[in-house]
Amino acid sequence: MLKRRRFWITLIVILLLAGAGGYYYWTTTAVSAPVTEQAAIQTAVVRQGDLTISATGAGTIVPAAQIDLGFATSGTLVELPVTVGQKVQAGDLLARIDDTNLQEALTNAQLQLAQATMQTDASATQVGVSYDDISVEQATLNLELAQTALDDLVNWEPDPDAVALAEANLASAKASLQAASGQEAATGYSNQVSQISLEQAQRALDNAQAAYDTAFDPGREWETFYNERICLQGQGGAVPCTGQKFSERIASERASAESGLQRAQESLQIAQANYNAAIATGNRSSSTNARTSVLSAEQALAAAQTGPTDEAIEAAQVSVRQAELSLKQAQLNKEANGLSLQQAQLNVAAAEAALSEASLLAPVDGTVLAINADVGENAGTAVLITLADLERPLVEIYIDESDLDKVGLGFEVDATFDALPDDTFTGTITQVDPQLSVVNGVTAIRALVHLNADSFSKPQTLPIGLNATVEVIGGRATNALLVPVEALREISPGEYALFVMENDEPKLTFVEVGLMDFTFAEIKSGVQAGDIVTTGVIETQ
Repeated sequence: MLKRRRFWITLIVILLLAGAGGYYYWTTTAVSAPVTEQAAIQTAVVRQGDLTISATGAGTIVPAAQIDLGFATSGTLVELPVTVGQKVQAGDLLARIDDTNLQEALTNAQLQLAQATMQTDASATQVGVSYDDISVEQATLNLELAQTALDDLVNWEPDPDAVALAEANLASAKASLQAASGQEAATGYSNQVSQISLEQAQRALDNAQAAYDTAFDPGREWETFYNERICLQGQGGAVPCTGQKFSERIASERASAESGLQRAQESLQIAQANYNAAIATGNRSSSTNARTSVLSAEQALAAAQTGPTDEAIEAAQVSVRQAELSLKQAQLNKEANGLSLQQAQLNVAAAEAALSEASLLAPVDGTVLAINADVGENAGTAVLITLADLERPLVEIYIDESDLDKVGLGFEVDATFDALPDDTFTGTITQVDPQLSVVNGVTAIRALVHLNADSFSKPQTLPIGLNATVEVIGGRATNALLVPVEALREISPGEYALFVMENDEPKLTFVEVGLMDFTFAEIKSGVQAGDIVTTGVIETQ
């Protein structure tokens, strides 16, 4: 830097000497030329003052945050406790739709959860055991019993006591068979006698029925009215008939026939009963059961002597395998019911969430901007309520793209609203869009300005859409040393110098320049207030 300054100083000195030499040559050799008036060098005084670099644009009040709210499902709007312009706090009820069906769905989900819990969660039951625990334990016991039975068959050895008992049972069964066979023979003879008696009683009944039919023959009705005595054949007319009368005889025959028929019927019933009793007794004493008992006893003796068959062992192995599968099935069912419990829990959570969504709550503090339905109307999934944050005034501004260097995050802004011309609001740029916007065919920079609450002349809420004229402060220097921009000499990019008058002679002085607009430049070092600097031949203020 020092070498560069020396280079420029040397160059300027050479140029000044060359100019002085030229001037001397011109005055000494060209005296014959016409004399013209030399332009006077203009100067300016270094003074203290304020310098502001700014860009002007237009702006509009917008909400700091705006949320469009609606229901997740449609339903009839039954409650709407807010109005447009009302301030609400986070958690306040904004609207509610009819939740009858959602309440029922939650109740059903809770019941299903209770059932699923009892199925698999022992802590949820009064007895301290779940259905799945019972199923698994029962399947475990069945497997243990089946395995024990299989082990008994595989490890079988003859039991002398069991063999002796089987032999005794066989002997007893054979004795019972012999007794049953003897009884069956005696019973057979008794059955024959009863059958003969039954046949005799049937014949006696047939005879009694024939006598009855004869006595009550309609052709003999005349005898009931004939009271003459019956004369024996061969007695002749001289011998009087002293025998029984015809009416008496027919009455006696009929009474005897009725009595005989009744006795024959009763005798047949008695004979039939005796025959039936004999047959029944013969069935009870049949040797069939006794033979079955003998066969069973023989099989039991053979089993006690020879042990289980291969078929029995295979059947026991199948039973064990089935019991193992049943246990695994019970365990799988327990796992599946655990998943069902989780699903039931999710269903309850979903039903609770759906029920909570029937009430529209304010997610943040704000002011109600718009309501798009009334109580009794159907509230769908479209926007029902618009909520905005109006407590933090925000201005959306547009600045011409030529002033891009004067717009940045943190830059100060002065805003004057058309509706409040006497008030100046201050703020800070909090957002600059990375992409230029086109407004009415003009390319502009869009930015957001957060107004300072302490800059308000009185507590007030600025309505959305309020128009403003904004001035973005790209830089501000207060009580700074200022010189006209014409006094600056740019030695190299970013390096400047001034000609300061000393003893009526201009002296080149390097300076540090701060802010600069089209008129003045801030001098941070190199000169002092009151110094006189040259501005060329242009008159400055």
